[in-house]
Amino acid sequence: MFVGYASAVTQHGLIAVTVDHRLHDTAAYPIAAVDVRVAVEQARALEGVDTQRVALWFFSGGGLLVTDWLADPPSWLRCVALTYPILAPLPGWDVPCGFEPIQALPGVGDLPLLLTRVGGEQPEIAATVAAFITTAQTQGASLEIIDMADGQHGFDAFDHSDDSRRAVRQALSWVASALQPR
Repeated sequence: MFVGYASAVTQHGLIAVTVDHRLHDTAAYPIAAVDVRVAVEQARALEGVDTQRVALWFFSGGGLLVTDWLADPPSWLRCVALTYPILAPLPGWDVPCGFEPIQALPGVGDLPLLLTRVGGEQPEIAATVAAFITTAQTQGASLEIIDMADGQHGFDAFDHSDDSRRAVRQALSWVASALQPR
């Protein structure tokens, strides 16, 4: 699925990189965060990459990995996309401190954020998304939301529908637009 997103990104004339981070259990968030940071540094070093125009895109449980990027976004980070994200550790998760995107929102400044929200989300995940949206709006963050009223967590892999394809195309277009030269 992520390779499919990367392929679709390249159809917009952009370079895409997927990251195989080591988030294999909830205690591994620190290791996965390092993997993402290293991958971003390596991607920015690739020939042909505009080091000043980078987007990061987080899915599902990887949503917690956005925390540092929101708390102190580098000047080259042009946008962050979040698709059916988990935005706070869920009850019973053994997540080390420092992986709470909602707490990082005061540092986000004017960094554009895109959140794809699904109506059929699990209630405990939907609560983290609602809290993130409320906090982002209260703080005046630049947040755009794509709503999939009938979508489920993982819609892009499970729902082969016009609505699913529309949401993915809309998110891809938003990211591509955010990466255009200023």
